[in-house]
Amino acid sequence: MLPALPLSRLSLLRPISPWLRLTAIAGMACALMACQSRQVASPAAAPAVPSPEETKKQQFHTFVTRFQSILGNRALEANSKGLTGEVRLLIKINRNNEVFSCETQATGLATANAPVAELSKKVCWSSVFPIVPGDRLNKDGNVEVVAPLIYLPMNDILRLSMQPRYQQYAQGRYFAERTLMKSPPGSIGVVTFEYLANKQGKVQECVVNLERHRERPDAFKYDNVLQSRLTEQCKHLDIGEMPGFSVDETGVARGTVSFDYTPWMAGPRGR
Repeated sequence: MLPALPLSRLSLLRPISPWLRLTAIAGMACALMACQSRQVASPAAAPAVPSPEETKKQQFHTFVTRFQSILGNRALEANSKGLTGEVRLLIKINRNNEVFSCETQATGLATANAPVAELSKKVCWSSVFPIVPGDRLNKDGNVEVVAPLIYLPMNDILRLSMQPRYQQYAQGRYFAERTLMKSPPGSIGVVTFEYLANKQGKVQECVVNLERHRERPDAFKYDNVLQSRLTEQCKHLDIGEMPGFSVDETGVARGTVSFDYTPWMAGPRGR
């Protein structure tokens, strides 16, 4: 049973470990496959109709699970430097399900760890979280989510397997800081840049696409002006210093970079 908490302050209950989440997901997949292979047909039973209270509990459970998964995976992808430590992330969300505050506190016996705290706040501001159940908002329409984060050391094999995800996150961050973070949009979505650049990193051609975000499809607004602005910004980029930048045998760099965009993506300076 979930502990009784003030509606304006939600705890994710268990600390989120970005590294352990990998093994947990793999173990869950194996368990499901084994379960399916042993499945035996049985007479269908009429599904029980859940009570309103049970429905609310299930909605909250789904929210917590999705929130943990999004935050844990984003922290995992952002931690290319292999930082270790523990921090409590305090995330404030308003009635429009927009993040308006990301703060950190040291946890337990852990001493202040500035790099881990800064990484966690950056992860918070760059995330798109699921919609908070309406009954969990306070009288002002806000909620604070308390999310403990634990960054554990990784062995060389795991770190090597994470390189593509580290690069994807870093490239998205590189483009975001030079485009949308300068002037955040009023909607939520996913932007994809398909670029062609010379060997010096000067972008020659660029195609930009805007799409709905799976967590917040209703918050997407197709915006021709935004798309045109991003296309122009992209064409003036110098990506020679972007992580993972490389050219082919003809001296041309081709690639695709995607990242989430939100009204809060620039952090407190953009609010």
